[in-house]
Amino acid sequence: MGDVPVLTLLNKLDRLPQWLTISGGPEETMYQPDPGAVPTLGGAAPKLAAAAAIPNNFHPAPNFIGKLESGEIFFDSSLELDTDGWPDGEHAGDPDWQPDTSLRLPDHSSLDANTIPYFVLPLPPSWPAQFGIQLGDYAAVVFGQKLAFAIFGDRGPRTKIGEGSIALLRRLGEERIRPDGTVRNAGMGPRVITIVFPGSGDLSDRVDQRMLVEAIDQKGSNLFNALK
Repeated sequence: MGDVPVLTLLNKLDRLPQWLTISGGPEETMYQPDPGAVPTLGGAAPKLAAAAAIPNNFHPAPNFIGKLESGEIFFDSSLELDTDGWPDGEHAGDPDWQPDTSLRLPDHSSLDANTIPYFVLPLPPSWPAQFGIQLGDYAAVVFGQKLAFAIFGDRGPRTKIGEGSIALLRRLGEERIRPDGTVRNAGMGPRVITIVFPGSGDLSDRVDQRMLVEAIDQKGSNLFNALK
């Protein structure tokens, strides 16, 4: 009688996907994507689970930062709001609003946070550069069953990771512009997964805001599908 629960547990473990099984000693830590995001991640889920952890001192601490065997960097975190570059943002309710973004278009205009789905990585520039990531690189962002694509468009404080534009949060199901045009200055998450594709940016995609949105969707989708 006493052996039945153990055998039942072992049988259940045998039916788990291989990437969900537990290995190693008690000190080994393994990343597991949010179960609600696994269907959206598809074949990328086991690759994220096998990623090498990247040590960090960000605050608030992300759930995980890792590097895939194929070179992509991802972080599982909350996603704070960035309104930088939004032309109507000066008196809209975000005290941290700035008129400029780190990434510019050829005419030197900034990315409109209300139009361009962009994500933020921390200063100094050497932090993303150590992974081969530059301004203009693309990412896939997953929150539960929601999937959006984004561009590395702004640099943020060196102490935190996990920030996205108004347009990015909107694509993930979180509208932050009120009917009166002011902004609800709140982030979203946790368990937002941002997968960055180093070296994927292309200057020719940034002719104007409209063409950039199209490129983000097309190239982001291609990169994510290849990962799956």
